[in-house]
Amino acid sequence: MPSPRFPDITEAGTAVIGTRFAESTDLQQRTADTEADELERARQTAGLTAVSWFLSADGETVLSCAQWNSDVAHDAYLRASGFTPPLAGPPRYRLHRSLAEEHETRAPGCLITAAFDVDGPERQRAFTETVIAAQSRDESPPGAISAHSLHSADGSRVLLYTEWTSVEAHQEAAAAGDHDGTHAIFADTPGVRFTRGGRWHLQRSLRVSGT
Repeated sequence: MPSPRFPDITEAGTAVIGTRFAESTDLQQRTADTEADELERARQTAGLTAVSWFLSADGETVLSCAQWNSDVAHDAYLRASGFTPPLAGPPRYRLHRSLAEEHETRAPGCLITAAFDVDGPERQRAFTETVIAAQSRDESPPGAISAHSLHSADGSRVLLYTEWTSVEAHQEAAAAGDHDGTHAIFADTPGVRFTRGGRWHLQRSLRVSGT
């Protein structure tokens, strides 16, 4: 089986990102592979463009990212199928802002996420712009490839989705204090509550020819 390819989160009209507890590394892999195999065998799902499965570095959780070309396509799927991981949700996200070097060619080795509950759309935007501004002023750590801010469609959540060369590179940046300023923003912004973070390795990915 060829190595899975990291999703291009900037291509998603709507991204449905969810996590499921898996108890162990073996169960993580079985969950991701079973879901991917079933989807690969299934008939095409209209409007679905890609699905990716990530395993947490702590061996406990599976994260899936289903990319749809629009909210309309996702709504139609929900009406027909209801809640069916990994294609449903909640929540569903839209890309708000991205930071990446124009000529970046390195392939991501891991995904780092930080999720927040926020008090509405205005807080979503203000919090994201503050985080982006802080990162834009600082020199990027050696292992950082890109950073993306996603907003839930209902205005209640922000997901920071960052690509790194490796888990070790992210750990080294944290140990060097490169994240201290951003973490202060996380802690000190009113109406924003950090809920969870994770380091993830890509297990499977599918490109889907949904129309």
